[in-house]
Amino acid sequence: MRKIECQKINKALRMKKLVGWKFQIPLYIVFIFVNVSVPTIVYAQNTLSTSDILASAKQQYVLGLQQKRVSFLKESTYKLPLVDEIEFRTETNDFRLKEQQYVLRGRFHTKLQQQAHADFHQAKIELNTIDEQLLMQDLLIDRYDAIIKVSYFKKLLVAKKEQKVLLEDRMTVLKKSINLPRFNVIDLIDAEDDLHLVDRDILKLKNSLNLVQQEIYRFSSKRGYLKTDDLQLIGVEQLMKVARSLSTEPSSTHATLMKRNLNVDIAVKEQAIRVTQEENTVDYFQAKIGGTDDRGFRQSFSLGMGITIPVRNRQKQNLDELEFEKIDEGLKYEELKIQLKDRMIQVRLEMETQYELFQLLNQQLENSQVDEVLQQYQKVAGTSPIAMLKLRGSKFKKELEQFRIQQEIYLLYVELLDASGKMMELPLRNYLMKNLEVF
Repeated sequence: MRKIECQKINKALRMKKLVGWKFQIPLYIVFIFVNVSVPTIVYAQNTLSTSDILASAKQQYVLGLQQKRVSFLKESTYKLPLVDEIEFRTETNDFRLKEQQYVLRGRFHTKLQQQAHADFHQAKIELNTIDEQLLMQDLLIDRYDAIIKVSYFKKLLVAKKEQKVLLEDRMTVLKKSINLPRFNVIDLIDAEDDLHLVDRDILKLKNSLNLVQQEIYRFSSKRGYLKTDDLQLIGVEQLMKVARSLSTEPSSTHATLMKRNLNVDIAVKEQAIRVTQEENTVDYFQAKIGGTDDRGFRQSFSLGMGITIPVRNRQKQNLDELEFEKIDEGLKYEELKIQLKDRMIQVRLEMETQYELFQLLNQQLENSQVDEVLQQYQKVAGTSPIAMLKLRGSKFKKELEQFRIQQEIYLLYVELLDASGKMMELPLRNYLMKNLEVF
């Protein structure tokens, strides 16, 4: 009897446990779905286009600080006051308070001085605005370079994985041919070394790609990564057309040139301030009353003024220093213009050289007999699989070299946009996209 009861109890416990598992299974499924799909969904939401990444430079914190500086200068109602200072003086006559003298003296700025200071303030606003443009230019260059690196590492990673498949096939063939009379153990060792080397290259490329994506993550205001699934940058052919269409001279609106030119202008404005100070010979105006014990207007009252007698060459040293500074800044402007032009010439020449190499590799790949030879070779009896793999490897090396040259052309292209001033022309455009879209 007890045995029957124990069996019933055990059966009830098993049923309870089974029912519990039925309710728990959906919970496990939900848990797995959340942990697997949610990161994928979040990542998909945080993928950014190249234009999104470039546009994020506008929200960069350091740029915001510079914009605040410019806004402060623009909003500040800076104006040199007409009255420089008001001075009150008093003097006693033998300590007789009834004969106390009172003097009110004032110094004033001329209209020319006010205008000279206003012009100088405006030049400061323009200079800080140019600094904002230069900062924006640096931020854009960093983003362009990061986008190009991601594209390059992604292509290289795919290619290296394909190379790994070839090397694994090579290892398989060599292992199967151990018992053949022509087997050479050195070939197997070399194949294993090549496979291990590719594994290390793949790991390094993954790390490099992650580092650049993290850099883009820090850049972006939306906190995302560059979308690489269908990343289509401007083709090399179109890129070269854009590069060749650029002027051979740096743009007159180039931020670096404009800043140098503004330095000349500021030196002129400082010189103008010194000149107006030199020309203002009126030192002060004053009104004096008192000195007698009379009352009201019967007291002694007088008006007076102080005039500075110009002394020859009194400010000559200061003016000469400013004149030298103006000439020096003018020379630096011309030197900078020549340097930018030379830099553009060098970049263009390097781009043309790399483009010729790119075309040559393209032609070699298109005219390559590898695919045709492989097809014919496979029909021949006793075909060596190792020889076939070597033929594929030869084509693969050319493709890797083509990727490297392509990246070099992109980087030179960005450098040319920087040197020419085209990068900062308004409206700002994404020069890595085919349609050069505005961002």
